[in-house]
Amino acid sequence: MDEKKMAENILKPLDDTVNRNSKDSVFCDLFEQPEYLLQMYAALHPEDDVTSVTDITLVTLDHKLLQAQYNDLGFIVGNRLMILAEAQSTWTVNILIRFLMYLGETYQRYIRNNDISVYSTRKAQIPTPELYVIYPGERGNKPDEISLARDVFGIDPENAFVNVKAKIIYDSKQGDIINQYIVFCRVFDEQIKLYGRTKKAVDETIRICKNRDVLKDYLAKEEVTDIMFGYFDYEKELEFLRREEREEGREEGREEGREEGKNERSREIYERLIASKMPPEQARAIAFG
Repeated sequence: MDEKKMAENILKPLDDTVNRNSKDSVFCDLFEQPEYLLQMYAALHPEDDVTSVTDITLVTLDHKLLQAQYNDLGFIVGNRLMILAEAQSTWTVNILIRFLMYLGETYQRYIRNNDISVYSTRKAQIPTPELYVIYPGERGNKPDEISLARDVFGIDPENAFVNVKAKIIYDSKQGDIINQYIVFCRVFDEQIKLYGRTKKAVDETIRICKNRDVLKDYLAKEEVTDIMFGYFDYEKELEFLRREEREEGREEGREEGREEGKNERSREIYERLIASKMPPEQARAIAFG
């Protein structure tokens, strides 16, 4: 069985029920597209009127076919590492733990890909993080900001050895891309209440949003319905796998290179020790451990 057919068998939905993670799927698909990603950045930093699409590097962590650990958005602009996550119907400060994990893996990749040494005496140059949570639900008495130290560990951030803070976005400027996405989520929730998790709810959500000029161009694409139902772009999923395999292969190559260099250095040390009249067994123990 070829790769595509295998993916189709694994990923094909069991029925025509709307995907429970459909808003997450739309979020990821929408903002992985350069033009909408730039609009997202502009909504968060309206003072920056010079950044263009080519200045933004997407660093969202790839997900796997069956178990996606992350469905968040990460990108780098200049010296900013910007990570956005969603908190849909369920509010939880545990999202801060997700941010901490995401930051660790993203920085690890950044450091590796840019050949940065964290053991050098020179200060490492890495982008400054900005963390945001988009929450389209009812705000109630929820805060503007959450803190890992305060809200998870229960200690004063001033006394914390480690802290992560995130800004909560409940709405945005009328008509900007964040506001449009939040309106889309609210309309979708309303239609689910009326029609259940059915095609009717999806069709009505798209119709209403297009009439209100909410994500109009994006929702005009035929594949959006498939995304909301959970039908995957198989070629895209397989490319994620292939990319991950290539990354693993590069890392194995680096490890082999490092091991080769280490062995060469050990041989040099061994030869020098022998030349200094050290007994071979002792020289071998020192050089090769």
